[in-house]
Amino acid sequence: MNSIKEIEKWLNKHEITNYTIFSNLNITVDGNVNLRNKLDEDVLPVKFEKITGYFDIAENNLISLEGCPQIVLKDFDCSSNNLRSLFGAPHSVLDFDCSNNQLTSLSYAPKEVDGFFNCSNNLLTSIEGTPRHIQGYFKCSNNKLVSLKGAPKQIKDYFDCSNNNISSLKDGPMSVGQDYICHLNELRSLDDIADDIGWDVITDINLNNIDSSVFDEENKYWKYKGSEVIKHIYKPVVVFETKEDITKWLHSNSIKDFKILDDNSVDVTGDVRLSGALENFQKLPINFHEVKGNFDISDNVLTSLEGSPKKVHGDFLAHKNELTSLKGGPKEVSKNFVVLKNNITSLQFSPSIVGEDYICSNNPIKSLEGIVDVGGSIFTSLYISSLKSKEFNFHSIKTYKYEGSLVINYLEKEYVTLTEEEKIYNKTRDNLEKVVKRMIRDKSLKPEMINDNFLKNLTKYNLLNLKKQVLEIKSPKEKNNKKELSEAEILESVFNKEI
Repeated sequence: MNSIKEIEKWLNKHEITNYTIFSNLNITVDGNVNLRNKLDEDVLPVKFEKITGYFDIAENNLISLEGCPQIVLKDFDCSSNNLRSLFGAPHSVLDFDCSNNQLTSLSYAPKEVDGFFNCSNNLLTSIEGTPRHIQGYFKCSNNKLVSLKGAPKQIKDYFDCSNNNISSLKDGPMSVGQDYICHLNELRSLDDIADDIGWDVITDINLNNIDSSVFDEENKYWKYKGSEVIKHIYKPVVVFETKEDITKWLHSNSIKDFKILDDNSVDVTGDVRLSGALENFQKLPINFHEVKGNFDISDNVLTSLEGSPKKVHGDFLAHKNELTSLKGGPKEVSKNFVVLKNNITSLQFSPSIVGEDYICSNNPIKSLEGIVDVGGSIFTSLYISSLKSKEFNFHSIKTYKYEGSLVINYLEKEYVTLTEEEKIYNKTRDNLEKVVKRMIRDKSLKPEMINDNFLKNLTKYNLLNLKKQVLEIKSPKEKNNKKELSEAEILESVFNKEI
């Protein structure tokens, strides 16, 4: 549509109110846009720029997201169309639903989703391109996936990858707040499943010796408590297996106020002080479940955190060991998490929550990927030039201190998994920006060179500020004439332009 009048007529027809149409014919709406099952076109005939509410274009016959807003403050729903690409989708939304289309990849999907992400019932062969964290559920069922590479690492609600061709759970989420649904795949085991599952695991794999198992005859799947599956899959080898031996060992290490649970794991009301006391063990000889005080296993020769409590209400201290991984460590630490002076190469399997400081300096880590939520500061030997830090020596180790919230924001942006298509797009965008800026700078960009294709490419690659500069070159603003015009000057220009 090429006029404000035409656009107004179309908006009014579709009961869209509180809109503003700008001189470039872009539209902002202060409120919601509901076009569900209302469109006759296969592409939006207008260009939305910003929506302060939700944007719903579901149940139409759209073949493209051309015309969709880049900024949507609430939900974005493009489900049940004929989309083959998400090019044109916004970068950040609350809920995102692109289910029931013909998508083969998630290139150009939003990278920040503060609600659910539903990409089920498509033709996806990969879920690369998704955000690192999902605050709601993540549903990728009924596709053609063969792996979980690129999956979000933390999902607050449920995870559903059922009815695909997945043969391994490797590279899947590490933490799922509710159900983990993976039946109707080609799995032969549940190895590499998330090590933190809040509710149930739904699978067609039969696991023996799990008390919570329930078989659904109608749907032909097994349901188990997630915590029991994790114990079954990641069950550490323990030295003491009887309650009598466990009690004796706890007493010998001055651990009091404990309770041995039915699965022989141990709750402790107070502190656990095992610093320098485990010289004959590479792993904890028993399984702890929850410790209400501090948990100190520092200054030993432990090579694994298996057997550690899942929740520590005080400090978790495991510095000065021979750890190479955080696997088996706690999922929640209310105060400080200290693992400095080890051989840890990756921060995967970090706690989901660290209430105060996270101290991991003097380890051969090359990135902070794996850290999830830190209430205080992060101390590390890793220098990140783009983040504000304070440098000092900690226990004779060169250490950088970063605010936890800054690191989390950095990780959210830095470690989003991009598809190959997105990488090519970003590189092309960067090169286009460099070329055009250089032409503007050296004044080689002439008005006659600026055509519709040139402007479309600047729009396609979201170089809107650059486009504004280019348009000023194409149609420069005339300088205000501050002197009076002679009769000859008036006769020369009055019929051709405004004077």
